[in-house]
Amino acid sequence: MTNLNISPNKNGVGVTIDKINLASDLSATLIFQIQDLLNKYKVVVFKDQHLTDVQLSDFAFRFGPPFVPDNKFPVLGSKDSSNPIVIVGNQAHEYSNSYLGHQEVLPHSDHQWLKCPSSASLLYALDIHLNSAPTVWFDMVQAYNMLDSETKSIIEEINSITYNPFYRPFGSVSAKYVDRNIDIPPGDTFPHPLVRTHPLTKEKILYLNIAYELDFVGVPYKVGNELFSKLYDHIINLSYKYEHHWHNGDLVFWDNRSTIHYRPSFDSSIRRVLKRLTIGGEMPY
Repeated sequence: MTNLNISPNKNGVGVTIDKINLASDLSATLIFQIQDLLNKYKVVVFKDQHLTDVQLSDFAFRFGPPFVPDNKFPVLGSKDSSNPIVIVGNQAHEYSNSYLGHQEVLPHSDHQWLKCPSSASLLYALDIHLNSAPTVWFDMVQAYNMLDSETKSIIEEINSITYNPFYRPFGSVSAKYVDRNIDIPPGDTFPHPLVRTHPLTKEKILYLNIAYELDFVGVPYKVGNELFSKLYDHIINLSYKYEHHWHNGDLVFWDNRSTIHYRPSFDSSIRRVLKRLTIGGEMPY
């Protein structure tokens, strides 16, 4: 057992590990400990890291295989599917491709519109200037737990469809319950349970983003829209969340099944450069 210097957050979401060097050899015991912390806290923060791309990849993919984008179903960074590292950056002029800029990024789970969404992701801060935006993670296990029993019963057997936002012009999509009589968003769709089970912890998860176009399978528009609005308000007011204010060398590792994450907009002149790696996942059930 490795002795880790751990600082859990007050609200139970997220834990910070200090005085650990992820560039050095990582024992199997340490990897098991980190996985256990991820299962319990949903977000794990490592401070003061100095990692090459190889070291970053070697750490990330001890927890699962790389998420491999398919150009048939576009995702962030799928233009360069040969490189698993995606630059999330603003004023990142030294990179040929960088994504997301300074705009608001609404609360979402990565790749929820795919047959097999990713299981986890990592962001590694390279160059973060003052007044850059934080990132906020919401605990969607607690989002489910905090629902009243009537709502839990209603949503238990519902499947939802998240429509791929990358078929729309960038920045044009926001949370919207789709009225299929007016407009069906483009692209293939993959229904997933609105109440998902975590494959490692067996916890139930409210598997719902509030960033994209979506609807509930077989549910009339009026009923579905009202239910979505209720769940939207529930998530927005959730107290179980972690807000991370970035510093250079921070590495944040999060469970993409049991959280959604959000980034507010910030001044377009501020430099904010991070590297993202994503781990492949399974079909939700």
